[in-house]
Amino acid sequence: MKIVQDTLLGFFFTVTGGAALLMAWQYPFGTAGRMGPGFFPVIVSGLLLVTGVCVIIRSMAASGDGLAQIRWKPLLLVPGAVIAFGLAVEPLGLFVAILLLLVISAVTSSKFRWTWKALAGAAVFAGLCCLLFVQLIGLPMPLVGTWLQ
Repeated sequence: MKIVQDTLLGFFFTVTGGAALLMAWQYPFGTAGRMGPGFFPVIVSGLLLVTGVCVIIRSMAASGDGLAQIRWKPLLLVPGAVIAFGLAVEPLGLFVAILLLLVISAVTSSKFRWTWKALAGAAVFAGLCCLLFVQLIGLPMPLVGTWLQ
């Protein structure tokens, strides 16, 4: 049997939904009229679990292409970019951390080229994120890093 991409996605949904359901089951469920803290997580994780099972069944019934070669560069660099963002936001500030996240993520694409437009777009996006999250929403994140203060 050839493993298709949908089969792996279905297993991912099923495992994630099942794990979340086990965690959410510890909280009081409540009723539809008086929801407890576990009501929404149990419903959503249960739906994710059912979706995963349906995707697995559908993928086994359909024929499809086998898995393509795994692209390791994006698989490692995208989560690495998120980790770098988390580690950089305090010492470097939100603006620089977002730039770092964008640049590391963009490098994973074969279509990415270092141009002034790409860097300007990243800077504008980082500035808009700073405006939105710090100024408008009021999240307590430093705009500039502690090393500049």
